[in-house]
Amino acid sequence: MAGDWIKMRAALTTCPKVAAMARAIGLADEFSGLSRHSMRLLVVGGLHAVWAAVNEHTADGVMANAYPEDLDDIAGIEGFGSAMRSAGWLEADEAAQTLTFPNFGQWNTPAKDTTAAERMRKHRAKQDVARNTVTVTEPLRVTVALDKTRQDKREDIPAAPVATSDPPKRRTRSQPADSVSWSADAGWQGITDADRQEWRQAYPACDLEPELARATAWLKANPTKAHKSNWRRFIVSWLTRSQDRGGTNRTPGARTEAKPQPQVWRDQYRPAQYRTPKESAALAAGLKLTEEST
Repeated sequence: MAGDWIKMRAALTTCPKVAAMARAIGLADEFSGLSRHSMRLLVVGGLHAVWAAVNEHTADGVMANAYPEDLDDIAGIEGFGSAMRSAGWLEADEAAQTLTFPNFGQWNTPAKDTTAAERMRKHRAKQDVARNTVTVTEPLRVTVALDKTRQDKREDIPAAPVATSDPPKRRTRSQPADSVSWSADAGWQGITDADRQEWRQAYPACDLEPELARATAWLKANPTKAHKSNWRRFIVSWLTRSQDRGGTNRTPGARTEAKPQPQVWRDQYRPAQYRTPKESAALAAGLKLTEEST
């Protein structure tokens, strides 16, 4: 059986977005010797690797627990995630730690959705259609003779139950309502002193009041995401991300899990000073005089 595949346009190398990404990535010193066409082919290869990973590991084109820098590792090209973001092929939400690939599900079906059970279901559906289709090539003559007794017995037999494809409904358990809530007008409500003490002990690097203020500002800036069913879980997730990144008073732009910059061989290579033939001969004569004098 062939492996999973994704859709890519045949003329993708001439796409203006690919050209924009090639220009952005080509500014690096390590790609200074490549032509513009080679840079476009390099970008298309990186796009294939990234989109294949999205097709494999997501269900709706949204990759969780990921940053644009993670796409650099998948494509093997530094700055690839930022270039996709500037071209409009990527939307990053650093607060939610998600990467969204717009319109990805319109052209591709996630690989994990095409399971063996799904393929078997389609195969059985085709068999049922073929079994229920009758092709008549000549007139049929059927003679049925049943006496009254046998007819009465057949009428007493109950009809067989018809199988349906609707899954059984699951019983939903009611969850107790939590006291913590938030609204754009009233702000945070229902946070007790015990909650504050517990969060200060669990996240010592976080200053609670500034973090709650930052969360409020983020929710007001993203009103479509300001509808949560569990606000306590939202606060805990927010404090966890801040704690992992170094706390409230961390250095701006710094992350604890940031990777060191890669070393380029040109940074370590120091070529010897060039000398003309006359300078080399004079240097050799000076060395010879020194040896004879000693």
